[in-house]
Amino acid sequence: MIREPRAKAMTRVYIGIASRDRPRMVSELLDSIGRLEIEADLELAIILVENGNGEVLRQAVERFASTCAHIEIHHLVEPRLGIVYARNAALDFATDSDFEGLAFVDDDELVTPRWILELLAEQHRGQYDIVGGPIRAFPDPLPLTFWNRVVWKGLSSRVQQVEQTCAARKASGQEAQIVLSTNNWLASLPFVRKENLRFDERYNLTGGEDTRFLRDAWRVGAKTGWAPEAVVCEQIVRARLSPWYQIKRARDHALVSLSDKSDRRRGSKWIRAPLSALFKLLSGLVLLLLAPFTGGATFFNALRALGEAAGRVQGLLGIKSKHYRLTMGK
Repeated sequence: MIREPRAKAMTRVYIGIASRDRPRMVSELLDSIGRLEIEADLELAIILVENGNGEVLRQAVERFASTCAHIEIHHLVEPRLGIVYARNAALDFATDSDFEGLAFVDDDELVTPRWILELLAEQHRGQYDIVGGPIRAFPDPLPLTFWNRVVWKGLSSRVQQVEQTCAARKASGQEAQIVLSTNNWLASLPFVRKENLRFDERYNLTGGEDTRFLRDAWRVGAKTGWAPEAVVCEQIVRARLSPWYQIKRARDHALVSLSDKSDRRRGSKWIRAPLSALFKLLSGLVLLLLAPFTGGATFFNALRALGEAAGRVQGLLGIKSKHYRLTMGK
């Protein structure tokens, strides 16, 4: 059996960031990128796409450029509102270059010092086309209300469970089943160029564009992997720790999921979605009733179930998510 020659390790990598109206968070993210451990043969550069007029992030960019000269930063402006427009601007910039890799992180995150080295090591080890890593959450430093604390308890538990599930799948040789998100993600640019992959503009305000990108990549044979030590940390602002926000977020997720599944199984949504909505509604109510007896442990899951029930019903009525029309946190 003749083996294909092993590809060289990536030595030129972009870090892509799409942002709108979050100058403080972007500054903190850039500071964490400036603290990354970088090997001598690795060239890193940043593609920061500002979804707006280009003035909100200018000071953050100038400050980073003056204090971290070893990492070049490209400040692009995408005036058309939408996460997909911003991500594709970064993707186009990267694919038009001779760089080999494009990582993505979100503008409300901080990267850990070995983040990029862990992604690169895992990508090279498995010769992956796309590789991802875990997200760990930390709460807003502002004082939290009682309901904020209850939601945070459930949210942080869920984040930990997701990381544990991904680690278990990798350990059992099932990492190809892990759904990778662009909030911690590294893609092979030769693969992206070869398959002409892009983020789907139908998801411009809804979210879910990264899942669709991954499914499109899988469809053309992408090999995907998981780097358990490539950790990024996400700040959960106080507004996102309200019960109402969690219901709306779960609703938006269900709207996108139903739309995506309808594209693949058009006839089944009128059977599956109503039954699923009823099940989610009933389970949400049961979990809500149990919350006082579980110390609030079931409260977060109740919110998500109720939101998912609403999303399935609204999806059947043709309502679309507009999750990215507003941003939270500065």
